[in-house]
Amino acid sequence: MSEEGLPSTTPAKKSGGYNIQETVAVVVDNVWQYVHIGAAAFLFYEDHLLCLYSLLGFVSLCGGVVAASSSGTIVPTMGEELWRIVIPASAILAVTTSLGCRVAGWISATATCCFCVLLPVVIVALTTVTLKNDKTARLIRNCIG
Repeated sequence: MSEEGLPSTTPAKKSGGYNIQETVAVVVDNVWQYVHIGAAAFLFYEDHLLCLYSLLGFVSLCGGVVAASSSGTIVPTMGEELWRIVIPASAILAVTTSLGCRVAGWISATATCCFCVLLPVVIVALTTVTLKNDKTARLIRNCIG
């Protein structure tokens, strides 16, 4: 209570410092991100083919976004289709390609090079076509420009 009898807006200070609940909340809110990054780094270290196709998928996705935005009629990062369809589909294609090659036993250099050419073409085409047909990205571009 303040001097005038009204409740104070500043929280009362605790004498004990941090309690266990606050410490757990900080750990849960922040540390899980680093755990995921560490697990992905370990997985990429163990499976070089997955690392190759994942990086190739990411670069292809970026190339598709640049290709779609080069026309100047859309803003791909502001549309819904990029986040709802294109990014998950690109990730699924990259991981499925890696897993399929591993299961089928196509780990040779010839098979890897073949898929290294086909995967970017598919992802760039998927990205470009999907973003060109995204009505939200076009509407936002019309509002901006």
